[in-house]
Amino acid sequence: MWTRRNVLKTLAAAGGMLATPATLRQAIGATAPDVILRLVAAPAEMAIRSGSETRGLRYTGEVLRGRGDAIRPSVGNLGPTLELRRGERVRIEVVNRTGDPTVIHWHGMIVPDSADGHPHQAVGSGGRYTAEFIVRNPAGTYLYHPHPHRITGRQTYYGLAGLLIVRDAREQDVGLPAPEHELALVLQDRRIGADNQFVFKRTMMDDMNGVLGDRVLVNGIDDAAFKVAPRPYRLRIANVSNARIYKLAWSDGRPLRAIASGSGLFSRAEGVQERPYLTLFPFERVELLEDFGARRDGAEIALVSGEFADVDDMMGSMMGQQSESGRRGGMGGMMGGMMSGGMMGGMMGGGMMGPSQGAKLHVARFTVSPGPRSRARALALPEPEPRVREGKYELRTELAFRHMRGFLNGRRFDAEDMMAVADDERLPVGEASVWTFDNDGGGAPMAHPMPHPVHIHGVRFRVIEHSSGSVPADLRDGMMDAGFKDTFGIFPGERVRVLVTPGVPGLFMYHCHNLEHEDGGMMRNCMFGPASMIGQGHG
Repeated sequence: MWTRRNVLKTLAAAGGMLATPATLRQAIGATAPDVILRLVAAPAEMAIRSGSETRGLRYTGEVLRGRGDAIRPSVGNLGPTLELRRGERVRIEVVNRTGDPTVIHWHGMIVPDSADGHPHQAVGSGGRYTAEFIVRNPAGTYLYHPHPHRITGRQTYYGLAGLLIVRDAREQDVGLPAPEHELALVLQDRRIGADNQFVFKRTMMDDMNGVLGDRVLVNGIDDAAFKVAPRPYRLRIANVSNARIYKLAWSDGRPLRAIASGSGLFSRAEGVQERPYLTLFPFERVELLEDFGARRDGAEIALVSGEFADVDDMMGSMMGQQSESGRRGGMGGMMGGMMSGGMMGGMMGGGMMGPSQGAKLHVARFTVSPGPRSRARALALPEPEPRVREGKYELRTELAFRHMRGFLNGRRFDAEDMMAVADDERLPVGEASVWTFDNDGGGAPMAHPMPHPVHIHGVRFRVIEHSSGSVPADLRDGMMDAGFKDTFGIFPGERVRVLVTPGVPGLFMYHCHNLEHEDGGMMRNCMFGPASMIGQGHG
């Protein structure tokens, strides 16, 4: 097991400029940022629905230097949208007034590890720090959110999250709708009491399954409604829910046409991906091209999350198999019965737990305004990116949830040494490595098979294999692995193989992005460095 001293030693040997393009090295050498922003995380009272204001947390922001349009204010409990340009040098001052430690993670962004927002970088309330990076990412839809250990779920649930959009002048050649015909839809399910206050954790099942809500806030507003012109729009959709899996569909049955994942446009070879619905795991993003001109003037449609067989039912079924195998006696059989049809199964399936994963939910309403109709332009999606030399190194990680806790290869996050990294959690920079994730089907005693959204910090990757045998039948057609990703979903019994090519050396993380699982320790460090470090001992 690598300790903090070993990690620092190897990172120093790796060098901060390794595998950085020459143009970016020149920009990094510059001393003056192009844009300087300040984000303040603090308690707030917010109007998210009619009636009394809702108490929570919120990011507010201001531009201290550079483009005034680098920050766009948001409504409700959502933080301001950051609009950055590829190649810019950005400095962001983060001020913490929350009352607890916090730090911001720039989800999906390729930044130095010093700016990534690792839990060990959290500052106490009243503190501040500065994150500085070059915008390396292609144009796309990204996020920022808190990442302190053990309280990320609570801080995000009460309002700390925001959208980060990267723009590139070359997008103008693709034929996409102009920015004035874009809509961003940040989805967050919440439980809201009669007094308009958020209801967070209620039972131990919230820790096990993740906190689920029975209402969906869109851009921080309950029952969101949009008026749209009869023309094509670019929709940026981000799932920023603690644990909710969405089955997104149009109420009138029209298919959804995806043009990008969270980490950039699809290539010309991949083309537009048409689906009857889209399965979106927590913190995944997708971009749609939607022609509202195909509907009549005054048409009212809704974006909904369709009903599907509850993942908890699937868990109960698998637990029932365990129960049957242990029915001859013993604790294993008793616990299997409790999980499948007894006390805990009842809590998971509704009852004490409240909303379930498979519940149908209203997301947002759209009304088509009368007016001149405009047809969609032909898209000229970009050519595929050049292939990176594939190395011979492979990683394998087994995800498991046992005894109410999540594990990655039998390990959990080390809160005593937050920079600890194992020998099999390192990847070479500049080479494409295969990382295989297996989601334990739950055959062991006290195992709780469940889906997990997996996020890897500091890289974009491609899914090269996704077994489909364990995906629920009514979610399968909505699973989409096209394009570059930083987060993917994996169901119990599934295997997912991704091709990862780190471009920036440093200490990063991989973890389940169900925020309650993450807070419970289902995350680990990973280190990217020179190929020579692979297979080293303790240094």
